[in-house]
Amino acid sequence: MSLYFLLPSSTIRSETKKTIKSVVGGQERVDVISRCLQNLYRWQKRISLDICLILYLSHPNELSVIHIPISSIKTELRNELDSVREFLAILSNPKDYGLKFEKISFAELLENLAESSVFYYFTPEGKPLEEHDKAIKKEKSICFVLGSQHDLTQKQEEELYNKDASPISLGKRDYLASHVITIACYYFSKL
Repeated sequence: MSLYFLLPSSTIRSETKKTIKSVVGGQERVDVISRCLQNLYRWQKRISLDICLILYLSHPNELSVIHIPISSIKTELRNELDSVREFLAILSNPKDYGLKFEKISFAELLENLAESSVFYYFTPEGKPLEEHDKAIKKEKSICFVLGSQHDLTQKQEEELYNKDASPISLGKRDYLASHVITIACYYFSKL
């Protein structure tokens, strides 16, 4: 089974200069994505699924995507500093990792992913993850869309629902994206 985690980010820019200090200080919220990368790296070693982080840069001057198969990461990500360095390296030169960075609309990205995956969207209005057990077990490729409604425009959210995304809720609590990844991967480790 393939497991994709689509994270839209309206703040990350591919062209701006970033340093460890600026990222740790919150620049463009790169720290959020690097924690997700580190978390997925750890889970890749624990569960036998093909895991991929799909980062959609939704800033109006970006509108681009980078697919990061977690198996392509050769550097050991032992801590947050390792994952920040690795993510900055990937962002500055994806070709060194055999990755493609392409300009694409959110609708086109969803269209491409819909050819092989079904969508699940984490939102407070959804049903509990466990209520989707039967459907999830039948799938060969699942794409979880993370982030909050702040990271998706209303139009993007509508496009997602037009692709029959099933809304999933983790309860009334708000979780960080890296925590959602932990919950989802733990769920798959128990299937």
